[in-house]
Amino acid sequence: MDPRPHRPSAWTIAWQREECLTHAARKGWNVIHPPLVDDGVSAFRGKHSATGELGRFVAEVEAGRYPDGVILLTEKLDRLSREPAKRVFSWILRVTELGVIVATVDGDRRYGSENLDMAAIIEVVVKAQLANEESEKKATRLAAAWASKRRRLASGERMLLTRRAPAWLEVTGTPPAFAIIPERAAIVRRIFEETVVGLGKHHIARNLNREGIPPFGRALGWHASYIQKIPKSSAVLGAFHPGQEPRGEKRRLVGEEVADYYPQVVDADLHAHAMRSMAGRQRRVVGRGRRLVNLFSGLAHCKSCSSPMTFRSKGLKTRADGSVVNEDYLICDSYQRGRGCTVGYHFNYRVWESGILDAVLLDAMGDRHFSAPETARLLDIELAERLRARAADRDQAETALSLYLEYKRPEVKAKWLDFSARVDGHDAVVGELERRVVAARGAVSPQEHRNRIFALRETLDDHDESIRFATRSRAMEAVHELVATLSFSSTEWLGVEITTKGGVLMHLNWEEWGEQEGIAWAKYLLPGGSWA
Repeated sequence: MDPRPHRPSAWTIAWQREECLTHAARKGWNVIHPPLVDDGVSAFRGKHSATGELGRFVAEVEAGRYPDGVILLTEKLDRLSREPAKRVFSWILRVTELGVIVATVDGDRRYGSENLDMAAIIEVVVKAQLANEESEKKATRLAAAWASKRRRLASGERMLLTRRAPAWLEVTGTPPAFAIIPERAAIVRRIFEETVVGLGKHHIARNLNREGIPPFGRALGWHASYIQKIPKSSAVLGAFHPGQEPRGEKRRLVGEEVADYYPQVVDADLHAHAMRSMAGRQRRVVGRGRRLVNLFSGLAHCKSCSSPMTFRSKGLKTRADGSVVNEDYLICDSYQRGRGCTVGYHFNYRVWESGILDAVLLDAMGDRHFSAPETARLLDIELAERLRARAADRDQAETALSLYLEYKRPEVKAKWLDFSARVDGHDAVVGELERRVVAARGAVSPQEHRNRIFALRETLDDHDESIRFATRSRAMEAVHELVATLSFSSTEWLGVEITTKGGVLMHLNWEEWGEQEGIAWAKYLLPGGSWA
């Protein structure tokens, strides 16, 4: 996509190989090493002699693999290197002293330690200098051309820098333009939507493969690494960041990002939700084929020593009386590793997860945690189109009414009645669309909001892995957005101290009331804090 030295085509490489093999056969030389092809490694920058096949060949020579000497045959001298002449000559001097004879098909030349006289030295230097200057000119011209294109693009000119495009786009038409591939764009949006609800890259890839959805490109299936790249790509929002990718080197970004270069396939709101969800998942602990086990990873600390609380899973255990208990625990990491803390109390995770969610979930989860961004976007578009149609028909009705009042013509009255009826029809549709938009954005009454949080709580341990994972991911994201710290205490009192990012302090205490026991909690507003 960007300035780079000329890369030979597959046909050119094949032709050069054939020329060398024919020349070797004509000379009666025995080919003992497969052809050295450093495709994609720059001979202009000299990287091939260090990291490419040519570099490995020289290492073999230095290791003594060819004690009787060896001939390195190339079609032309500049196929070995297009570095500055001094470096080329130094390299040839080095390998010939190791016993290598450098031969070329062009001119039937041979350079060895026994014949590297002044004439041969001058010939090598001149050829190397000419090759280097030609490569330098090509690189300069390409760099200037690409720099010009980037400047024109940054100035607002609409143009295609290259026919290369993201996998969900194609180039069509004359003049060429990017066009969305609908079925691939739908997959991209699905990846974002599943990221928002909490599914990780492995989970998404597994679902796509199970459903037999073809991957982009020539891969045999979806890979988690590729899934991870898509949400992080600004190309889904239509942005393009120019870069440079010299052969054999990592691509480097150049200049500023250009907006609206590609067609946008994901709206900004959905993209932002996915980024927040991905950031939250970096703190999560997930086991293969299991639920999202620890909702408080990264938040829970020991009040005595401030070390993180570690999740330890012993699973379900059947007691002697036949009862089944869950023995997942949170324990101080410093105590567990013998790093100085003496507080080794094991907090039963199931019990304290329930108590903490009781205390924070209503505050943590807002309407947006139940929204459907893609549905809301489509409804917004439909609503806008309907409002434009309503406004146009209303203007027509007002015009017809004015004409009727002036001329009293029955046909004009009929038009007025017709347009008025159409406006009434628009009003009914607009009202329904507005209701659906509110629902898609997650807005409901306070009581309905409480009810759906209670319903969500019931699916935290659903037997269906997908439902369980999505529910726990949503709850975890909300908790991490609200809570700053969770301090677990078992010395002076048994409980958890929660501090929210808004400056609210909550005390959760383990209490016993006769034959009953459980977690009670209270909230306090810290100085400068807010209940919101």
